[in-house]
Amino acid sequence: MAHWTNNGASFTPVDSTSYSYTGSRGGDLNHTLKYDNATQWMFDTGGAHNQWYYIQTFDASDRITSQVAEQWNNATSTWDLFSNILFIYGVNGRDTASIFQTWNGSSWTPVSQDVFTYFSNGKLQSDQYQTWNSLTTAFDATSQKTFYYDPSGNLINETDNNFVGGSPIYTNQWVNTFTSANQLSTSTQNNWNGSTWVPVTRTVSTYDTSGNLINFVNQAYDTAWVNLTQHVYSNFVPGTHLPQTDILQHWDATSTFAWANTTMYTNTYNSYNQLTSKTGQSWNIVGVFEFAAGDPMTNYHYGTYTSAVNNVSNTGGDAKVYPVPTTGLLHIDVKWDVAQTASITIFDAQGRTVRQWSTPEGTDYRSAVSVDDLAAGMYFLKISGAQGQVVKSIVVSH
Repeated sequence: MAHWTNNGASFTPVDSTSYSYTGSRGGDLNHTLKYDNATQWMFDTGGAHNQWYYIQTFDASDRITSQVAEQWNNATSTWDLFSNILFIYGVNGRDTASIFQTWNGSSWTPVSQDVFTYFSNGKLQSDQYQTWNSLTTAFDATSQKTFYYDPSGNLINETDNNFVGGSPIYTNQWVNTFTSANQLSTSTQNNWNGSTWVPVTRTVSTYDTSGNLINFVNQAYDTAWVNLTQHVYSNFVPGTHLPQTDILQHWDATSTFAWANTTMYTNTYNSYNQLTSKTGQSWNIVGVFEFAAGDPMTNYHYGTYTSAVNNVSNTGGDAKVYPVPTTGLLHIDVKWDVAQTASITIFDAQGRTVRQWSTPEGTDYRSAVSVDDLAAGMYFLKISGAQGQVVKSIVVSH
């Protein structure tokens, strides 16, 4: 996943994150990313620099049991432990608690935890946030979210409170309404003023006859609802509710008292209906969308893994690519359990082939490849053999 921004002339990289998976787990932007590890790089004029490294562990049911974050230490050129989240599950398999910890230099120190309860139908009933009390060496209740549903299972109310002296005090509330097709229609945020709920903000969603979300409006309350911004969605991928065009508008409350264009986002998807890019263009003074400084772009790249990949992984086939990042030579060590030929391809962050060659038949292959002619940035190295496939992410830093 790579984020870019426009400098007025072209798009330049901001950050990039690669995710690695094993077993039957995979990555889906719409759900929890069950990766084994992830690496994030930040970009500046000097190229790519390590930023964060994440490690996740799983139980036998492929549920995440921990997520460790490590931060890059420029002084020592090592990853330093930073934080950890532990996930606790009940006998019914539901997440009953998540504990957040930080590294104190020698051990993990508890900071906070969320404790979850559920209705008998499995719907989340409450999420209580607790903070660690070092004096009592126990967690103290700090705040809580309580959830309510209609007979169709739609979340119609979330009420939040803080604990003051052990007693709950209302703070915020979200009230939702739904269409007859169980699509979210309005979501209103209310604040508690000590005696009653006062409306603050609201979103209004509108759908076409095909069920596509075509309009999403943000409003604020000031004796009446006042428009702020809206998204207008169109050009949907056939057979889906995925918009290829998203126009952000703001409400002109000073002169025209109408919606004014701000940014147009263009979305692209692959054949699996996964988002592959989101690019923004600004509305200019002559009334057209064009690229301007600060416009964002995000690219998403996916790896397709077949049963052959699992076979290679399960029988020990693997590849080591180092160093990462590399400044000159990239070393590639490949080991197959079954002798075979393979092709090695290096792709840039846009998915374009920048280097490709073949390997002789065998179980071992080693090579050192110069990357002096490649621009600084993130690349993907794909090793494809008749008996399997391996994909690695690499970073070139000059």
